[in-house]
Amino acid sequence: MKQFIGRIINTGVKPNYQLWEVYLTRKLNLMSIISMINMVCGIVFALSIGYTQFLTEIIISFFAIPLIFVFNAYKNYIWASYIFYCCGYLFLIPMSLKMGIDSYITLFYFPMLISMIQLLGKRETIIHLIILSGIALLSIITIVIGYKLNLFSSFHNTQTTGNLIAFNLIVSFLTAISFTIMIVNESIAQEKLIKKILNEKEILLAEVFHRVKNNMNIITSLLNLKKETSTSLEVKNALEDCRNRVFSMALVHQNIYNNNNLVLINFKEYINTLTTEIANSFGDIKKVKIHLNTENMNLDITNAIPCGLIINELITNSFKYATSENEDLEISVSLLLLNNKIVELEVRDNGKGINEEIINSNDSNTTLGIELIKSLSDQINGTYSFRNDKGLIYNLKFNLTAEKKYS
Repeated sequence: MKQFIGRIINTGVKPNYQLWEVYLTRKLNLMSIISMINMVCGIVFALSIGYTQFLTEIIISFFAIPLIFVFNAYKNYIWASYIFYCCGYLFLIPMSLKMGIDSYITLFYFPMLISMIQLLGKRETIIHLIILSGIALLSIITIVIGYKLNLFSSFHNTQTTGNLIAFNLIVSFLTAISFTIMIVNESIAQEKLIKKILNEKEILLAEVFHRVKNNMNIITSLLNLKKETSTSLEVKNALEDCRNRVFSMALVHQNIYNNNNLVLINFKEYINTLTTEIANSFGDIKKVKIHLNTENMNLDITNAIPCGLIINELITNSFKYATSENEDLEISVSLLLLNNKIVELEVRDNGKGINEEIINSNDSNTTLGIELIKSLSDQINGTYSFRNDKGLIYNLKFNLTAEKKYS
């Protein structure tokens, strides 16, 4: 029996439906079942008091309700919604006119309208909500005009009127409560399922970051091995540059995985680790002091990877070219948040600076490092500048939130 009811409730649910479409279809089916129960109660009530003037409408509506399941199964929930609400409003018009204004039959509009807003109050279905609201308004206007013109009204004695009022008050209230409980219950089930799916996706995404980090670590290890076996200084330097670039990207994935945050990373911690690793990679080639002035700040991966590569490129170039072997090297990295929305990154050294012709050149063959920094700065829609002031100063400003949205 439970499986049979479950199949009825899931009538029309299709494999390609989004989650909200599944639950909208289920809610329509549940409301149809509640409506059929109401019709049965109406038939029993009419026969019990010997009042059969609206019995025909109830019986017709009872046999019309299964059409909702048919349209759900062979069309979709939009068709089923129109059948459900149009039939409901068409049913209420003759019932209201026959029972009269004193019967409170119009109270059934409240559960109908509340459920309609709950079901169709979404961006994808808003046009249908507006159309059905218009149909509801027309049916109410029709009833008001019918009351004014005294159309189809029938005589009720005091006892019959009292029975109708009691029945309509009780059943309309129970219907509203049933619709509300049903909608809330389905919404809670939908929310639980969404949380479960999100949790599963987060686990899978975390595993992806972990695997990417491991693969990049393997690449850095291979580059290190190749560097150790090479006899060419030029090749060693090139391999070291590649290793540092790969490491700066791997560090982002490692930070994300370790902090259990799949969108944002603490960039202050990232800079501390990255600068230490770059310094270690150059060993004791020269004395160096790295000054960090960084605020606690979370960046998403879209901004973090380009920024990490920029910092790696600038610091690596400072180690290589900023000072002579006998001079102490000083590097300063500053990361500040301006007006809670603009990130300012500044990297400077105490070296010889850089030739302005190289900075302003559009020739991609001048220096790979400068072209890479320019490209990465443009990638995050940042405004950047190079200038010489007792060394090279690079300044970058970009929005805290990346333009790319995650789905």
